[in-house]
Amino acid sequence: MGNLRELRLKLRIVTAVLGLLCAAAVAVLIFMYTDTGRQEDQFQSLHSQVQNSRGAMVPPATVEDRVKQAREQIAHFYEDRFPATDSSIFERMGKLAAENHVHLNQATYKTTDADLPGLQQVIITAGLSGDYAQVMKFINSLERDKMFFIVDGVSLGDQTAGTVHLSLAVETYMRGGEE
Repeated sequence: MGNLRELRLKLRIVTAVLGLLCAAAVAVLIFMYTDTGRQEDQFQSLHSQVQNSRGAMVPPATVEDRVKQAREQIAHFYEDRFPATDSSIFERMGKLAAENHVHLNQATYKTTDADLPGLQQVIITAGLSGDYAQVMKFINSLERDKMFFIVDGVSLGDQTAGTVHLSLAVETYMRGGEE
């Protein structure tokens, strides 16, 4: 009878151990199943990102063509908007002043190398006099001119008999800086 009790005790222990192993196996399967679903979602997300990136990539030949086209456009812009000589700048300013019935009393300029290759920065300080409306038209035409002018500042001087005296600070660029 003793052997039977021992045998029953051993069977209960073995059954308990097997039950625990089954429970552990079920837990591992459930964890792997949910983790696999999460991994599959991550895979799908990464896959769609890769597909979108492939669509955004541009072939090297197209990039080379675009770079060439951009360089041509920059060269054309430089040629159209930036004069080669400082006399061209003052000639254009004088023409705009004459068209707007404004008198350029004096002008000083300083030329420095610009941050952009092939350009020099020209900073102009000019004294103007004329009717207020005409001076404003001159400044407007200067800013809208094909030649590249940036009006940096306007200082009002005195006003006598409808004539306004201004000091105008203008920045422009000309070709011929360090290449």
